[in-house]
Amino acid sequence: MEVVTLDLNLQGETVTRVSFDAAITILTDGDYELRVETEAVVRTPAGEVLRFDPERSGAATVHLRQLVNDVITSAEVGDAGDLLMGFESGAELSVAADSDYEAWGLVGSNGRRATCMPGGEIALWGEQPR
Repeated sequence: MEVVTLDLNLQGETVTRVSFDAAITILTDGDYELRVETEAVVRTPAGEVLRFDPERSGAATVHLRQLVNDVITSAEVGDAGDLLMGFESGAELSVAADSDYEAWGLVGSNGRRATCMPGGEIALWGEQPR
């Protein structure tokens, strides 16, 4: 079982936009921006599990778009740098650390920033949750 090392304190944030380019970008009503830059997994409310590459999200695209207007219930980082987000609908998004690339990055208000560096180390800038 993965140990939670950091709660990103995004509970209650509503997803306002999901966009697709070389990464998947999720924006919230509290001005947070999450970018997923490596392979990830979305678990649908019905329990379907879809692994996807952000550059070619394929069948996961529909389910990722359905996150718009969903409310984040949890956003936690494990001791290996993996990110697990839960949503009110029952959907989940998980992103494992990558050995060669930054897997995900979160930017928030007041310059708050968290990035999963290659290998899983979490780099933090700005005001952080307690």
